[in-house]
Amino acid sequence: MKQFLLIHRISVLLGLTLCLAIQLFANSGRLVLLVRDAAWPILCFLLFILLLVAAKLIIRFIQRLRPSTWNVFLYVLYFPYLFLFTYGWTRIIPAPNEAAWPSPAVGLFIIALTFTFPLYVFIVHMVARSKQPSM
Repeated sequence: MKQFLLIHRISVLLGLTLCLAIQLFANSGRLVLLVRDAAWPILCFLLFILLLVAAKLIIRFIQRLRPSTWNVFLYVLYFPYLFLFTYGWTRIIPAPNEAAWPSPAVGLFIIALTFTFPLYVFIVHMVARSKQPSM
């Protein structure tokens, strides 16, 4: 049962990480209005810090997992949490008007981010497994 809950805790963290990255890109238009020319360096810096902090936490949690075939579910189980967090975000903080909606080009970045996120999960998982003592 502990293994099951730990896998879900990691999946929640992965879903939250991807949701925050997506919302950071989707709300980049609002960030541009606030800081003008420095928006993209700030956006990239925030995304980089988000991924580093999330990787550190995920590595710490994955090291607590016992090696099992159930760990493969980490690559798929974050999708329902991503949808829940995204739905909650759009209900709690809706776009104030049509001008605040992201452009279609931002949608392409979000699609690319969503498709490459399993690679990020794989890399973090392998780094965490390499730091574990072998039996």
